[in-house]
Amino acid sequence: MPSLTAHLLHLDEPALKAATQHPFLEAAATRSLPVEQLKTWLAQDRLYALAYTNFIGALLAKVPIPTTSDRESTLEWRAADLLIDCLVNIRSESKLFEETAAAEGWLDEICDARPNRHTRAYQDLFAGAAAAQKPLIVGLSVLWATEECYLRAWKHAKSKMDSGLKVKEKDVMQRTFIPNWTSPEFEAFVRRIGALVNRFGSERAGEDGWEWEECETAWRQTMWLEKEFWPDVKAEKKVTFE
Repeated sequence: MPSLTAHLLHLDEPALKAATQHPFLEAAATRSLPVEQLKTWLAQDRLYALAYTNFIGALLAKVPIPTTSDRESTLEWRAADLLIDCLVNIRSESKLFEETAAAEGWLDEICDARPNRHTRAYQDLFAGAAAAQKPLIVGLSVLWATEECYLRAWKHAKSKMDSGLKVKEKDVMQRTFIPNWTSPEFEAFVRRIGALVNRFGSERAGEDGWEWEECETAWRQTMWLEKEFWPDVKAEKKVTFE
């Protein structure tokens, strides 16, 4: 029987490719990203991160915390421990967004932005996946799907970068954001989420059960949202951050 994550990754490969190889990513990697598109992405990703914080909190509230002596070896504690780390990580990312915006003189503009329809759709997806009637595995699958896509997307961007660039030649995307989501630490974190999803998928849900079907639906929704979340890249003024 395939693992749940392997099953989901092969469910709709064209959709996965569209979500993780968007033109925005190549533009971000090659200093050809229009300023307005970068600011749009930064503002909406910050709002996404804040919604993600609530999402993780809601998932954590669903986990029954064991009190026995073998607590740390239980699947429930592994889930709680991971979700706590998710909160720590997203706090750092939110700070990264705001510090970068402040350094570029955009902080007020970024923080005054309202969620667009795709960010609102993500807020709805998070709320639905963490709803009381949903099994925890659905929320964990959405969590993994978002992080897996982000890892793949920014690794795609990194593959388009000029490897010969010196540090002083790199812009803010090449210097800050692309390294942030292609680091070995981030990849290990994503793999850790995937391993937990697979444990829940094999031990708490069956391949032919309704839980897997719920995860498939959530995966398809996430793939569509990931693709739509990237701003369209148009022929506007290029970013020239130094």
